[in-house]
Amino acid sequence: MTIPHSVAVVPGQPKQDSYGFSELALFKTFTRDSFRTAFGAEAPPYDPSRLIKAWFDSSADTSDPSNVVLYKILAPDAKGQWVFRQVVMPAREASSLNLPGSVVYPPYVIAPTTAARAVTSGIWPVTLSLKSDGLALLEELGLSELELFDEGQGSVFPIVYRDDPRRVWYFEYKGSVHGVGGLLSAKNARGIGAPGHWSVGDSIEWIPDPPAPTGLTDVRPPREMPVRDLLPNEKIAMTLMGPVIVRTDRQQAQAETSGQFTEMDRLTLKEIQRLVQQLSQKS
Repeated sequence: MTIPHSVAVVPGQPKQDSYGFSELALFKTFTRDSFRTAFGAEAPPYDPSRLIKAWFDSSADTSDPSNVVLYKILAPDAKGQWVFRQVVMPAREASSLNLPGSVVYPPYVIAPTTAARAVTSGIWPVTLSLKSDGLALLEELGLSELELFDEGQGSVFPIVYRDDPRRVWYFEYKGSVHGVGGLLSAKNARGIGAPGHWSVGDSIEWIPDPPAPTGLTDVRPPREMPVRDLLPNEKIAMTLMGPVIVRTDRQQAQAETSGQFTEMDRLTLKEIQRLVQQLSQKS
């Protein structure tokens, strides 16, 4: 697993004549799949109390809960014009993702075994576990005072484990026998780390948590992406498809080539108009 890392990188200027605001983005965006591919880990579960946030800034100083980070974003003003605005964000918010989708927990894989009863009768691998796993389970259940027993040491149907380090560990609780392997399998049925809790009363049962919210139906606008400043030859323009960034140098060159009215032509006409007005005043 790679420690998740993401810092601001000022993007260069695209070669196209126009491009979307995403080309100014300072951070890479992630989905659950791309985050898992990049870092070999699962992104945190979706938090419905926060906006969806597909980027994160690992350079944000989260050592103090009151720390904040300042970014520039592009957003419409009161008149609907797209402008640069400053946004102050808590550092802990800046440093974390909030991706929609379900958390994928690693599958609980039970290795096969050559262990058998009376040499010839095979046993279910799900009944096997390491003693250390059994002791950890008793601790988790609050039953660490109980003792583990190896069913394979029975004199009637002993188990020949061969080279398998696991054993059929079990313990007795309130007159019932509970196999460690079976309990561990129940706990991890939805994947290793899937949330839930043990119910320990007259019996022992693993209770999975209800499905967590995924954010797939969250219609709120996501957290804005910080962007770089416009370059001298860039401006915001409205099109039928929405706002875009336009390269003014490309517009000028195209207009001159096609014989269209250019910004330089406009400036020339204004200068001519100024001179004509001065001459008119003198006469």
